[in-house]
Amino acid sequence: MNFQNLSGELEVFYNNHGVQLAGINFPPNVDLLEKLKTKLEKKIYDAGEYFKIEDDQEQESYVLQCTKPLKAFEQVFLIDHALSFRYTELHTAIKQVDRLKNMLKYQNKKQPLFKVEKVYYNTEDFDEMALETMKDVKPKEDTQAISFFGNNIASIDEVVNFLNNYQQIKAIWLNGNPVAENKEQLLISIEEHCPQVELVDLSFTSNATQWVIRYVTADFDTKKANSQEPLNYLNLSGRNVLRLKSVKQIANWFPNLRVLDIKNTKLNDLEEVNGFFSLLSNVEYLSCDLEVEEVLFELHKTNKLNTIAPHLRLVNQRDIRYESYIPAKEQQNEIQLIKQNLFKLAGNYRLLTSDQMDESAVWYLMDELGSSIQHSDTPNVSVVPFLYLPNGKIDDDAVAYSILFPIKDIHEQPVFRDYLPGVDEIKFRSYRLNVWFDIPYDFILNGYKEYKKKLQNQKIVEPELIAKPIEYLPQENIKVITDLEMITKNLTLPYVSFTLDLDEANLVFFSAGVHDDINQKYADKFINQYPHEYAIISKEKLANTVQSTYGDVAWLQETFNLQTQLPLFMGAYKTRELQHLNNLWIIKPPNMARSMDMVVTNNLDVVLRLIETGPKLAQKYIERPLTLRNRKFDLRFIVALKSIEPLSVYLYKTFWIRISNNPYTEDVNTLSIYETHFTVMNYGHKLTQIFMNEFIEEFNKEYYPHTWEKQYESIQKMVRELFIALRTHQPDMANYTKNRSVYGMDLMIDSNGFQPKLLEMTFSPDCTRACKYTPTFYNDLFECLFFGVENQNMIQIFN
Repeated sequence: MNFQNLSGELEVFYNNHGVQLAGINFPPNVDLLEKLKTKLEKKIYDAGEYFKIEDDQEQESYVLQCTKPLKAFEQVFLIDHALSFRYTELHTAIKQVDRLKNMLKYQNKKQPLFKVEKVYYNTEDFDEMALETMKDVKPKEDTQAISFFGNNIASIDEVVNFLNNYQQIKAIWLNGNPVAENKEQLLISIEEHCPQVELVDLSFTSNATQWVIRYVTADFDTKKANSQEPLNYLNLSGRNVLRLKSVKQIANWFPNLRVLDIKNTKLNDLEEVNGFFSLLSNVEYLSCDLEVEEVLFELHKTNKLNTIAPHLRLVNQRDIRYESYIPAKEQQNEIQLIKQNLFKLAGNYRLLTSDQMDESAVWYLMDELGSSIQHSDTPNVSVVPFLYLPNGKIDDDAVAYSILFPIKDIHEQPVFRDYLPGVDEIKFRSYRLNVWFDIPYDFILNGYKEYKKKLQNQKIVEPELIAKPIEYLPQENIKVITDLEMITKNLTLPYVSFTLDLDEANLVFFSAGVHDDINQKYADKFINQYPHEYAIISKEKLANTVQSTYGDVAWLQETFNLQTQLPLFMGAYKTRELQHLNNLWIIKPPNMARSMDMVVTNNLDVVLRLIETGPKLAQKYIERPLTLRNRKFDLRFIVALKSIEPLSVYLYKTFWIRISNNPYTEDVNTLSIYETHFTVMNYGHKLTQIFMNEFIEEFNKEYYPHTWEKQYESIQKMVRELFIALRTHQPDMANYTKNRSVYGMDLMIDSNGFQPKLLEMTFSPDCTRACKYTPTFYNDLFECLFFGVENQNMIQIFN
């Protein structure tokens, strides 16, 4: 961008906003810059003079129509923001429910990127043919489902006769015919005279069997209906399932049932209530009407819910056992729908000052005019966020807008913008358009299937443990150079002193990595880091290091780099969705600590939009972590690497516990609440201190007969495999005989089998607590690593 010869107030305005203007590709047009300045200063909203919003109900979308001709790059318009929030504020930010609901009313459906007609097997269609009789209809012998929607059939007797003549038919559609006006009488007659029929329009008959349950759950796929494949999910929504004579058999037909949708099902009497309860014996996730949710909550309050539904975790994505649970009202369901679809229209920006970048992005929703602009790969306008700085800096007077300017000549026609400006196929544009459009998933699913197959076929070849001497420093006159005050205060070995002169130092212990200089500058010194150790301390490299040796391992959650593995992540997400498995993921930046900018979500649209805010990793969330005091916790261990060849690794005996402040739940309303789903409370949150001995005592009591001793063995096994993977993946590390390293290892424990799960490895961890509660910490560490002195606080992994 080149604005030359500016002067006065316009020059000041440009100096304050020039970086932003360059970032949004603002046209180098002085007149346009002057218009922008004037409209911002005077708060001029004149877009309504040039555009109008049309509600296209047939296409189910809003359209912004240009009403006056506009030349490219000759006008600019301000668009106000209806909503601004950070992700952690999402639940409390949604206040104007009716307004937002109206703005998002068309966002619950995605347009297909390619139209694919579904093939229905064993099905015949006689829809809207003006039929008044069924006498001339002769179904094929293999027809199991038949539709007469929208005809003029009026006689119940004729329907019954037809079905008796063709007893292979199990499902029939008659809606839109006079005969279906008395639905109950039609249903009763078919139930009495045609016992083979299991579905009439939307309703099961009382004679329904597991065939029709499989049929509707599989979206009317007769092939799947005829199979005996075990199902963990049933869609019985609006099917009148409690009408079945054999309703209490459903749990026996589907013993693997874990996820049940039974919305639009009324509990009219005690018999139906009991029938409903019979479905819940193994169900973990239930979707139902609000009235049914209230019934279950009342059962919980009277301590009867565990008898009826002992495994039930969430009802309508809510945890009715959670202490802050309040029965949902209709508006709460509307808020949930808003949250589900908000990220289809939300934009984002990140605040950046001269000394720091914001820890998380600001999300915003443009007003009705801005939100009605549809997507096109060939847009005619540019719409970008813009932060107006009247005082030349980010302060309380700064105001966020979006600005719109035409990039092509526009006549009286619809206005389009690019929802992913600057994103090409190298950055997975087609995949990321899945936020707004349905894309074919066969290729994605097959790619993920091959990826998993490759991991599962990975041959585990553990290298031979080589026994050879490890090089140590002598226990006399050792000079240490360090930038860590914790070490100068707590390292008190009598043969160690400190120096500021790198040349006279024998031992270098720095808090920051100097990996690029290790081979040259520090080659003759003992130092606290290895080249190539990024293979485990980098969040984005860790999974690859482990998988290259072991393939899939139980102690590492499935992890994807969204910059390079987005199709694989989408394949994993879609596979879990199709299998009706828990789909919570934690999205985190690869280069931030202290849980900054991390998001927990089960919404694929949110994940795809989060990519815009910076590099991200997606890791499968541990949805059922082991808890303590009903709260989520993780453990910080200190791991010391003495040698790669031979492999010599230690765990420091003392470990530290971090625990969340709120009881743990999967309740959807808590997913953006930091103190429920994260454990790092050192920065701006109430900190609960639990000491190691206290933790072990509570652990053994709560999880008896499983003991901490057994748990610790599984953690040691995990550490052993991690460092075997590191040595296998980075064999050159064995050449560095004077190198050592100290890592912080964070892990959680999955309640499923007490499986430890590695979260991350951190270089040069903060050891303040270690020194505070174990004053010999650095003496223990240095003696073991650099001088070969074993002590009881250093637990050896490889013997």
